[in-house]
Amino acid sequence: MKYDCELIRDLLPLYQDDICSHGSKMAVEEHLSECKGCTDYLQSLRSGEEIESVINAEKTQALDSQKKFFKRRSAAAGTVIAGIFMLPVLICLIVNLAVGGSGWFFIVLAAMLIPASLVVVPLLAPENKGLWTLSSFSISLLLLFAVVCIITSGKWFFIASTASMFGVWLIFAPFAVKSRPIASRIGAHKGLTVFGLDTLLFVLMMLSIGVTNGLGADYYSLSARIALPILGLVWAIFLTVRYLKTNGFFKAGICFAFSGLMMTVLEFALDLSSNSTSFYIDTDSKRYIFSTNIVFAVMLFILALIFTLIGFVVNKRRNK
Repeated sequence: MKYDCELIRDLLPLYQDDICSHGSKMAVEEHLSECKGCTDYLQSLRSGEEIESVINAEKTQALDSQKKFFKRRSAAAGTVIAGIFMLPVLICLIVNLAVGGSGWFFIVLAAMLIPASLVVVPLLAPENKGLWTLSSFSISLLLLFAVVCIITSGKWFFIASTASMFGVWLIFAPFAVKSRPIASRIGAHKGLTVFGLDTLLFVLMMLSIGVTNGLGADYYSLSARIALPILGLVWAIFLTVRYLKTNGFFKAGICFAFSGLMMTVLEFALDLSSNSTSFYIDTDSKRYIFSTNIVFAVMLFILALIFTLIGFVVNKRRNK
C-alpha cells in the first residue's frame, strides 16, 4: 500500500466531514480500496455519528416532554390559585348583595387582580413571563386606582397613576426591554428606549400634578427650572457613556463638566425663583462669599479638567 494506515486514519475524520483537500481525499479513497481495516474503521466512525445523532434526538425529545409536563403543571397550579383568589371576591359579592350596593365588590375585585398578576400570570404565561407579569401588574394597578377613584369621586387618578408607573418602570424597564418581543424590535437601543420611557413618564407625572391641583404658571416655571437641568445631566451622561467613542478618562471628564454645568444652572435657577444670589461681598471681611452649590460646581469643573488631561495623555500614548 502506498500510504501508512496511521496517516490515513488521521485523515478519516476530515474525509468523513468532507473538509479535507482534494489531494487528501484521493489518497484516502485509494487507500480504502486496498485496506479493509481502514474501511471498517471508517464504518465505525459513521456508526458512531449515527448513534450520537440518535442520542441527541432522544435527548431533545425528553427535554420537550419535560417542558410540556411542567407547562401543564404550571397551568393547573395557576388555575387552582386563580380559583382561590376568587373566593374573597365571591364572599364580598354575596355580602354586598345582602346589604345593598356593589361598590366594595368592584374594589375587592380590582384589588385581587394585583396578586393574581404576580402569581397566576407567571404560571400561565407560556413564555416571556417577566414581561407578561409586569404588564398585567401595571394594568391591574391602574384599574384599581380607577375603580377607587370613581367610587370615591376622587380627582387623584392621574397623579397616582403617573407617579406609580414612573416608579415601577424606572426599576423594571431595564429588564422588560431584554424580553424577546421588545429586544427584537429595538435592537441595540435598549438603553435609549429605557431613558426615553422614563423621561416621558416623569414629564407626564409633573404635568398631572399641575393639572390636577390647578397650579398656575409659577409651578410649571419652577418645576421646569429644577427638572430640566437634572434631566439634561442624566441624558448627557448616558449619551456620553453609551455612544461617545473615546477612552474612559475623557468620558469621566465630560461627565464631570456636565455635572458642574448642571449645578451652576440649577443654582441660578433657584436664585431666580427665590430672588436671592449665589454670591455676595462680606462687607466686614471685604471678600466674596459663594454658595455651597457654586463651590461644588467649581470642584466638578476642576475634576473635569484633570480627567480630560489624563484622557489626552492616554490617547497620545496609545497613538504612539
